[in-house]
Amino acid sequence: MDQLLQQLSSSSSSSSDDRLHILLTGLCVVKHAGNIVEEAFYKMKNVQGKDCLTDLVTETDKAVEKLIFDSLKKEFPTHSFIGEESASEGAPIALTDAPTWIVDPIDGTTNFVHMNPNVAVSIGFVRNKRTEVGLVYAPILKDMYVAVRGAGSFCNDKRLCIQNPAPSLSRALIASEWGAGRETERVETVGRNFIDVLLKHGVHGMRCTGSAALNMCLVASNAVDLYFEWGPHCWDFAAAALIVEEAGGVNATTHGTEFDLMARTVISASCRNLVDEIVPTLTQIPTKRDDEL
Repeated sequence: MDQLLQQLSSSSSSSSDDRLHILLTGLCVVKHAGNIVEEAFYKMKNVQGKDCLTDLVTETDKAVEKLIFDSLKKEFPTHSFIGEESASEGAPIALTDAPTWIVDPIDGTTNFVHMNPNVAVSIGFVRNKRTEVGLVYAPILKDMYVAVRGAGSFCNDKRLCIQNPAPSLSRALIASEWGAGRETERVETVGRNFIDVLLKHGVHGMRCTGSAALNMCLVASNAVDLYFEWGPHCWDFAAAALIVEEAGGVNATTHGTEFDLMARTVISASCRNLVDEIVPTLTQIPTKRDDEL
């Protein structure tokens, strides 16, 4: 992390690069948010459902998003904001070229409710529709993932660099998720995809952490080789997508096309050949874009 800060300090002193200020502010805010999540983690939660009974929200989700927004708006009053909880209450999801903060106060709320430690606060700073600074903080695991475009990605004090990517899916460990939806056709298709990936490619295994952001960070950390899913929102992967990219990985849609923050389908992989290998195997699930909701 010191290496990243030093690199940004040099560029900030010689140009109009404002990302050091953005990063330092984001780090302060995400740590404060993580402290609130950690404090509430072992306490009783007031749990509600959103779009369906398995899409959960707690008072902590709302309180953390308010803290993040209030803190960032005070420092950056002209910036735009997109957040999971505000969107669920009807705020529009409109991504423009303007500087925009995309926030998930608790990625892995179901984990949070069940005291599973795979919980993360995700904050992405996006400009011209691409992420410039990404922060994913897992407060229970004490892992701070940070990336700045062109300057690398880090976990705590270690620079992330994907090494020796699996040459094929038959040598790969894969991550995916069932998602919140429980419509029969959707669940059957998700299950079929799991089985097809397992049997047709003979992958080493399938993993589900319950957090899109952490699944992507695991790709960046060499802990899994590929992650795919239909249904996450821009706040789930705005920060983590940059962490993957700056570690040397690739992101795409589940069709294998260019990664799109609004598309709500994602493949993150250690190398492109794994994306190309898995796409023909997948049965696509119709998913509305964030900017169509």
